[in-house]
Amino acid sequence: MGDNENGREHAPGAERPRDADAYESVPAHDVTTHEAHDDLSDDLERQARETMRVIRDTVGELGTRVRQAIEYASNSWEETLPVATAPGTVPGADDAHARALARRWVAIDFLVDPELAEAMSVHAVRGASVWKISLRERGETRTLSESSESYKGVTPPPLGPILPLWEYSSPALPDIESGERRERLPQTTALGACLKCNGSGHRSCATCEGKGFVQCPVCHGRSRTPCRRCRGRGRIADPAAERRARSARSYLQVQAERFAADAGDKLADLAERLRQDYGVPLPPSAQWAPVAPASGETIPCPDCVNGTVACSCGNGKRVCEQCHGTGAQTCDACAGSGRVVRFKELVRRFDTHISQRVLPADDPAAAGWVPDDMLRRGSGEQVWEGPFETLAVDSPAPGGVPADVWSTALRFAQGSGRALSAPVSAPPPASDGERRVISRRLRLSRLPLTQVDYVFAGKPYSFVAVGRAGAERFWAQSFPPRWGRVSRFLKALARDLSSEQPPERQRITITPQGALSSLDEFRARREHTSEPPSAERPPTSGEPSDGERD
Repeated sequence: MGDNENGREHAPGAERPRDADAYESVPAHDVTTHEAHDDLSDDLERQARETMRVIRDTVGELGTRVRQAIEYASNSWEETLPVATAPGTVPGADDAHARALARRWVAIDFLVDPELAEAMSVHAVRGASVWKISLRERGETRTLSESSESYKGVTPPPLGPILPLWEYSSPALPDIESGERRERLPQTTALGACLKCNGSGHRSCATCEGKGFVQCPVCHGRSRTPCRRCRGRGRIADPAAERRARSARSYLQVQAERFAADAGDKLADLAERLRQDYGVPLPPSAQWAPVAPASGETIPCPDCVNGTVACSCGNGKRVCEQCHGTGAQTCDACAGSGRVVRFKELVRRFDTHISQRVLPADDPAAAGWVPDDMLRRGSGEQVWEGPFETLAVDSPAPGGVPADVWSTALRFAQGSGRALSAPVSAPPPASDGERRVISRRLRLSRLPLTQVDYVFAGKPYSFVAVGRAGAERFWAQSFPPRWGRVSRFLKALARDLSSEQPPERQRITITPQGALSSLDEFRARREHTSEPPSAERPPTSGEPSDGERD
């Protein structure tokens, strides 16, 4: 490496400049350009930093506003929670029982407010019970029918006499309350010719109607199909002419034309398939789809003759796959033997008639708690059940059943039994068979009733639970709806947007005796209980008080 006369070094292999002054002199406008570029870069960097700072500040303020809005909405939602306005006036056991019933009611009824069990104030729990009498009568109807099966090569025994329907002994079926059962009668089997195939063992093929062939599903019997390349036109676009026509166009224009041509081809294929395979009345694609969109010049299609190609079937027909060209198939009734075994069957149809009666409640005040339909559908606690045929008019009452209830049940069962069996005494039509009563069972059950009076969101309500524990049905004339809290929340937001003052919540109370008291008395007690102690900080406008939280 050598040094030049100005003391500069050259890289190895580099050509030495002819004029040393050319290295030393730098034009004045180049320095100015470099300085301008530096100033521009610094200015852009400062602007970028300033933009990022503004974005961070704006996003931070937006996030703060969003958090404040969410917090305010959450506080408003918590304030709409319907809290118990006053403590209940019932003992702890009754209160727990009422809330357990409310939880079950909420679990099975979607329309009830889900916070009913926690937010209600229970003020009265009353219990009663009613007796329900049920008489179950099981009947059996017998008819005679004829059936057949294919001949298996076993000679049937000789025919015997056909007895009356009720002289045949059949097994008892105590678990069947409704349904049908068929039993084959002995000595009723006879061998005969199959009527469906006239004893031939074969029937005409249903698929090909005995022809042995079906129409080709591809060409529809024409033995030729449209050419897929030219779509039945017989001519295609000239590739050379298409390239010449597109050579003078831009790349994007050519791609757009090709995309449009491909889309048109797909649409033409779909139209042809709908027209030929499904019979949709569409015009042929040769009349509206362009053949050569760029040049308009065409040549004969090399894949077809006049737009069609030969189908693989050759003659427009295909051999039937069901009969394999024979035109006949094995008879299903006789399994190809030509003979069947006919026999008689005893058809037993079972039915159950239920007659019920609900006795008056033991508490006269509970007579109007629920309608009679709810009592009939309620599931009570079974006290006694047994066959009615073994009971006499003077039978003693079983354990757990009052004497008056037992006597009423016997009289009801005797009258209902005659009413249920009355239509059977008349001779039924021959087509319907003969019905007889095979069993009667009397059931006595006790149906518990529980009425709960409560206050929810400042309004008095009441519901009645009907049935045994775990299977209660609930009835109420009015109840807190599920969407009540959402409605209160939306009203609170609307009042906040319109800057309106919230109306004073209507409050109500119930005396220890269960009667409603004046609103002024309850309002004074509520305000006294909601005042914070002097040592505590009073709640702010956006924070609910302790009484409202509860």
